[in-house]
Amino acid sequence: MEYNRDNAHCCGSVLTLIKEPPVAVVVGQHRLDEAVEAGAQKVLAACPCCEFQFRVTRQKTQAPVEIEDLARFCAERLGYTDLPDPHPEVQAQWAVFEAMIALMSPQGFADVMGTMWPELVDAMPFGMGKMMRALGKVPGALAAMRPLFPVLFPKMMPMMMPKVMDTMLARVAERIPMPDYMAEQMPQLMPQVMDNLMPHMIGDVVPLVTDPLIAYLKEA
Repeated sequence: MEYNRDNAHCCGSVLTLIKEPPVAVVVGQHRLDEAVEAGAQKVLAACPCCEFQFRVTRQKTQAPVEIEDLARFCAERLGYTDLPDPHPEVQAQWAVFEAMIALMSPQGFADVMGTMWPELVDAMPFGMGKMMRALGKVPGALAAMRPLFPVLFPKMMPMMMPKVMDTMLARVAERIPMPDYMAEQMPQLMPQVMDNLMPHMIGDVVPLVTDPLIAYLKEA
């Protein structure tokens, strides 16, 4: 194939996960076209996301090439026959991946935050949590503070997240059934994801959580 190894192009699955499936198919088609031009009869995929995206692309474009799991292909060539079809497992793994990506979107993260207001407010630094709860009892006070939320949240969230990480992990587990090996890695992976993602996403999250937070504080 013309583009391979370090220069290989994306299969398109990332675009599917950011809600651009038509573009993902176009990207995937470029890869399958390369395979056809190279005379390939099969495309072997080591990554389940790539395999699934290529299968979707092949189905939509009728590309004259088969998509196969690399491990299954190698096992069969070594004489291991009657192997189970890995495609259902690929679909299951893809579903988990897709759900995690959706969760890491501004709306997905805002939805999770909406299930953990007590913990988040308690985790606010410098006594802000107690103050916010007190202001919730004063008519109009939180509305007056609304313009400060886009300033306060980016400063407070890095200090709040370590305190609520256990709760967040529990909420994620409730929303996304995941295999044991992935669940075991989440306590290590989730803080890293938040550290990298939150600075870029917080500006989009704040408008989504402002009204729900104010509503919670008024009722707390």
